[in-house]
Amino acid sequence: MKTALYRTTVLLVTLLLLLAPLRPVHAQDSGAFYVVSEGDTLFSIARAFHTNTREILTLNPMDDPDNLAPGKRLFIPGFQDLTGAILSLPLPAGETAHTLQRAYRQLGNLSQRLNFLTAPDELYAGKNFFYLYPGELDQVRLCLTSGLNPAELAVTTLSNPWLAAQYNGLAAPWQLLANDTLYLPASVDVQAAALPTLSGVNVRGYTLAQGKTSVLQADNDPRAVLSGELMGYPLHFFPDMRGGLTALQGVPRMSETGLTPLTITATTPAGLTYTHQQNLLVKFVEYGYDKPLDVADNVVDPAVTEPEFAQLMELTAPAPPEKMWYANFAAPSPNPDKITSYYGRLRSYNGSDYTYFHSGLDYSGTDATPIYAAAPGVVVFAGPLTVRGNATIISHGWGVYTGYWHQSRIDVKVGDRVETGQTIGMVGNTGRVTGPHLHFDLIVGQVEVDPEDWFRRNYVDL
Repeated sequence: MKTALYRTTVLLVTLLLLLAPLRPVHAQDSGAFYVVSEGDTLFSIARAFHTNTREILTLNPMDDPDNLAPGKRLFIPGFQDLTGAILSLPLPAGETAHTLQRAYRQLGNLSQRLNFLTAPDELYAGKNFFYLYPGELDQVRLCLTSGLNPAELAVTTLSNPWLAAQYNGLAAPWQLLANDTLYLPASVDVQAAALPTLSGVNVRGYTLAQGKTSVLQADNDPRAVLSGELMGYPLHFFPDMRGGLTALQGVPRMSETGLTPLTITATTPAGLTYTHQQNLLVKFVEYGYDKPLDVADNVVDPAVTEPEFAQLMELTAPAPPEKMWYANFAAPSPNPDKITSYYGRLRSYNGSDYTYFHSGLDYSGTDATPIYAAAPGVVVFAGPLTVRGNATIISHGWGVYTGYWHQSRIDVKVGDRVETGQTIGMVGNTGRVTGPHLHFDLIVGQVEVDPEDWFRRNYVDL
């Protein structure tokens, strides 16, 4: 009886479904739409807007969802109440979610909504920032310096503080704070010549990576001097070949991955300052492991290693303004392919945990093997050290140094100017070693970085 009733029920439901009028699915014809960029997929777009591919296809039926042509418009679920194109750009260094929402007139909670932000610090340089295209804007950018109150702002820039507050989504001029970035219509009479600006700031590759050299660049404002800090290290900016300013800074091999703050300050001759802070992303790099090593106990004793490392950091702290290299760095050995240990490999000494890392490149050789200067520079140290043995350190300008450890003989002295390929000593067996070799260090901004990047990556066009 129950079986017959079940069959009857199923039959009735099936008939109702068959007789029900079918509702065709149509593409949405209004609301905010995203413009597909090169490399986008339906899955990546769905993930960016916290939805799924099924929901997107419901609004945007298509024959071949796996073939998205750049420029195609896709209506996005959840934004049917908005009108216009949703565009994206990688967040430039020197900008934040706060500055971009004003630059693109995303006032109120629009930028938070489009980017699904719960806090402005969630955005970091290089991460995509989504905004509703506001049309062509003709605006003036103002960087509020420290020590300026609204009245002084009005005098300094000839602008109306009430207009500045209203245009930037603030309730009143008292909300105009130091180190804030404002925008005003270009039609307003604004004189910002007395205020420093930070513009055109760029970090190559947008992100940082363990053990690598970061390149930070900014447009040159002749009214201001730039300074800054990255991961606790001071940044030194120098005029570069493109007419802007560049700072080089190494990222420690053992630095924590994730977000780290970048701070840049522009200072006028009158002492006015504007400070910008934003997050950069530090990425993990896999360097591998070396086999365990047995060495003399004294050369791994912190009482010995720490003062020597402090001495090394003191020697490499200055950042001379002259950039002395004009080509990629060259291998310091006549046998460039005979590398016995690479940068970054984790190490164990005398049965310890793998808490050490190899800070450079090891080249095999004997006391008859010459050591070459890797680039033009000036010798800042030439003498014996306990861990590094007989050592030579060369400054190449801009805070870039090379170090040559474990030498049997040193052929240069402090103050000597050397050229690429010049013999500066001989391979040896001094210091913390298990056999004769040359250890080659490359130090940028007081951080030991991967030397191979300087052999094959172009740090010349700076």
